[in-house]
Amino acid sequence: MQKQLVSHLKHKIVLFLSPYLVFFLVLLLIVMALFYQDNNNDCQSTDTTVTVTTSADKEAVAKSMHDNLKKISGVTEAGIAGYLGNTEHESGFNASIVQSNATFNESTAMNASISGYALGLNQWDNSRRVELLNYAKSQNKKWSDAGLQLDFALNHDGTNSDLLKQGLKMTNVDDATEFLRAKWERGGAGTTSKRQSYARAWYAKFSNGSSDTAVDTATNGAVTTQNTDNTTNNSNGCSTNVAQGMGTSGAPVKEIPSAYKGKIKDTNFTATSSSNTYPFGQCTWYTYNRMQELGTSVENYLGNGADWGKNAKAKGYKTDSQPHVGWAVSFSQGADGADPTYGHVAVVEAISDDKTHFLVSECNVVASGTGTVSFRELTAGQGVTFIQGK
Repeated sequence: MQKQLVSHLKHKIVLFLSPYLVFFLVLLLIVMALFYQDNNNDCQSTDTTVTVTTSADKEAVAKSMHDNLKKISGVTEAGIAGYLGNTEHESGFNASIVQSNATFNESTAMNASISGYALGLNQWDNSRRVELLNYAKSQNKKWSDAGLQLDFALNHDGTNSDLLKQGLKMTNVDDATEFLRAKWERGGAGTTSKRQSYARAWYAKFSNGSSDTAVDTATNGAVTTQNTDNTTNNSNGCSTNVAQGMGTSGAPVKEIPSAYKGKIKDTNFTATSSSNTYPFGQCTWYTYNRMQELGTSVENYLGNGADWGKNAKAKGYKTDSQPHVGWAVSFSQGADGADPTYGHVAVVEAISDDKTHFLVSECNVVASGTGTVSFRELTAGQGVTFIQGK
């Protein structure tokens, strides 16, 4: 009788819990599905799980790094080759190396004032060395982990990560190599030709090119999407680099409107400058390049688009509330459709015959993040500051 009672109670408990178990399992499946979806976003610019082989074979390490970098939206084979060329020269792809083959000493490494004690694949030194070590500790990994170092370089090295990504998107092997040496590594003067030689070899190996045609292919085979709509990216709602803003109002077009064609003398809208440190494809990046082309340059580090007006004025630039041809124009948050957080910046190309409108050239409005240049006709209003270059 007692056994029957126990059995009966077990049956009742199972019947009582069954709906809750089913609910729990369904909830678990939903959470797993959402997690899977979030981690398979085609719009992700960088794979957050960077894994680089620990093989002693430098070609295997280089191939592993190449494959990780290929996951980043907008990178080119030329840019990757430039990075690999610099890495080979800096460390020989040895992630655990200390400069001059010194023995690692943590107290020395954690002292940001000490120079000449660089670590890892790209020989981080001084404060960047300390930041690498701190990041490794935060991830409970060894600083000598190659995957951690590549992750740090791409995502956790402050503005240096933006510089790296800018170099990775360049379309000429030699230019990418030198840009990364001078602007990102910021060292190795006199080693340019050696680094470029390494880079050409990696380009030939990984891009199905040849050592004889690597540079020509990289130079002439410019990314065709620079001046075409990235409709797939836009339809998926991919976000661009949120460190810079973009304008979205009006009717952006990729050709100069007929009413303004005769007013613009310099139509080289794709000119770039090797001194540009703004993130590739952003409004700030384009405006810097265009102002250089027009001979009225602005400087790096003026901030987000909305910050340019006040920062330029503070640095002694002449500013105005009315448009002038050849001047930059800074849009505050939301002005003329600018990003509500970061604003926007563009270049004034022409004034309408009746003086009521002006035409701007700009970037990151059409095909966000691809470097595509577009044009809009606007009227001067609230929230805009015009900046004369120097």
